[in-house]
Amino acid sequence: MVKIGMDIRSLRYFLVAAEEKNITRAAEKLFIAQPPLSRQIKLLEEELGVKLFIRGKRHLLLTEEGLYLKQQAEEILYLMAKTESHLGRMGNAEYGTVSVAATATGCMCVLPDLIEGFHAVHPHIRFQVWTGDGDEIQERLEKNLADIGITRDTIRTENYDCVFLRNDPWAVVCGRGSPIAKKRGGAELSDLQKEALIIPMRQSLQNEINSWLNGVAADRNIFCYYNAVSAVLNLAERNLGVIVCPESMKNIIDREKLCCKKIVPEQHSDIYIEKKRYKVMNTAVELFWNYALSSVSKAKPKPKPAE
Repeated sequence: MVKIGMDIRSLRYFLVAAEEKNITRAAEKLFIAQPPLSRQIKLLEEELGVKLFIRGKRHLLLTEEGLYLKQQAEEILYLMAKTESHLGRMGNAEYGTVSVAATATGCMCVLPDLIEGFHAVHPHIRFQVWTGDGDEIQERLEKNLADIGITRDTIRTENYDCVFLRNDPWAVVCGRGSPIAKKRGGAELSDLQKEALIIPMRQSLQNEINSWLNGVAADRNIFCYYNAVSAVLNLAERNLGVIVCPESMKNIIDREKLCCKKIVPEQHSDIYIEKKRYKVMNTAVELFWNYALSSVSKAKPKPKPAE
């Protein structure tokens, strides 16, 4: 059984050694001598009962246990720094940091307006913005690595407050050589039946897309799944398929190589803001949350298809 006897200093020493992959460079970066650093890491291995490094002549390689500890140590030190910062600024409404985890859609079509308006009122409050898919965002909220999440799908649990923010129309991004790019008007659902489709990896979004494509035909050609639109733009440029994504993605494409067409009849993706219901928020986070709620559009979310 592993005995946990590590402290924050040991974790910092270990992380620097893992990042530098060399004891000498790590010692220089930490402004300590090499022997004490080597002893500290060896002591950490003894306390944990595992080997953290494979030691070569010039380089250190992380073992499987070392890689796991590195990932956990990064989160621990981040939470320590965040806790110290929040404790030092609690009760001071003019300072603090708000950590937001958002989908690419949220970063493109919601977050800039929210931060810009909030910053005009609270100019000394800072932000940390992280982007990922809905599952990754929920994981960061669960681990308290983010204060607020912005996603295209609600976190269906009583432990979260989820508030609808706005709609974002669905669209297709395609290469200039695609038949959809050459036609006038939007991309009709019947057009999508003739194309190789590149669609989101998240199951709830696939269900949403299928709910309106099923009304046209039972079969479709799914060429590729993505968790980030930016990762598949080159596929559309080469006319290997068309990307089904929110219309806000038009802001990141190369207009000379790609075309963005809204799907008709119009379909909407819903954007939500979320936080842990019972988590104590620092003043800065509470101010931002309340500002976001006051900015909510009067539009109502479109009902989601059953999963």
